[in-house]
Amino acid sequence: MMAMDDPNPQTETAPQAAARIRVAEIWALLMDPQASVDAAPLISELERLATRVRERPDSGPELRQILICLGTLEYRRGDRSKARGLLIDGLAIDPGASADPNQLVRDHYFLAGVASDLRSFQTAAEHYAKAAQWSATATDFDIDRRLGIRERHAFALHEAGRFIEAYEVNRSLLEEGEARFGAGDSRLCTVIVNTAQNLYALHRLAEAESYLQRALGLAKEAGEIEREQDLLYQLAVLAAEQGQATAARGYLVERVTRLERGSAAGGLREAARRCLEDFDLQRSRSKALT
Repeated sequence: MMAMDDPNPQTETAPQAAARIRVAEIWALLMDPQASVDAAPLISELERLATRVRERPDSGPELRQILICLGTLEYRRGDRSKARGLLIDGLAIDPGASADPNQLVRDHYFLAGVASDLRSFQTAAEHYAKAAQWSATATDFDIDRRLGIRERHAFALHEAGRFIEAYEVNRSLLEEGEARFGAGDSRLCTVIVNTAQNLYALHRLAEAESYLQRALGLAKEAGEIEREQDLLYQLAVLAAEQGQATAARGYLVERVTRLERGSAAGGLREAARRCLEDFDLQRSRSKALT
């Protein structure tokens, strides 16, 4: 929650001061992980405060804080749609010149997460972008956390169908990740795979395959068997879509072979075998029809 502008004691009335203090108390309660919160009476109280605050022309930052409190409470009691609406309304209000960038990051990130839960990815992308923007000057957010926000921004862009923008964000993320961790660090796998998915959606299949191959190499080096299995499957699908049936089968065979050599769970091995059997069966049926 942003810090409210310091009130001017010459102009703030006693009711205004009481309302401001009460809203700050409610927010502190909501931010206390040990506190027990009864949402219903707090929502009623905040709604009454909002009605009074709206009557004043100088109430912007205070109303903003009330709406964010209401959105947080509605989210906690399970009404995510209502929470999203309240948070959107609250964050649309100018926070004032003295707003804390750290809290602005948290506010926009929270709304983006609520919107993502509701699959409202246009809204999510908008507010992840704002969270990323504010995080550049927020002292509570180190480089890893800033990169994480931007990764979620790219994901929301992709889910919203904004593939070119998602690709651009992921490419920038990958460059920064390479500079920070080194090009061979397995922590880059997620952004590499996400970039491949952007390229796939843009029908740039050869480039998508190149990124998946790179991610597969990193997963193998790190011994991440489940990620390796997923990447081999994605490569098989990509090859099949390009009419490369032999290459597709090769990836599926590799899945089974690597699982049989290792100590992976039996469920993974069985799933990989069934996948290969299904592929062979469908291929045989296709040949029989030609």
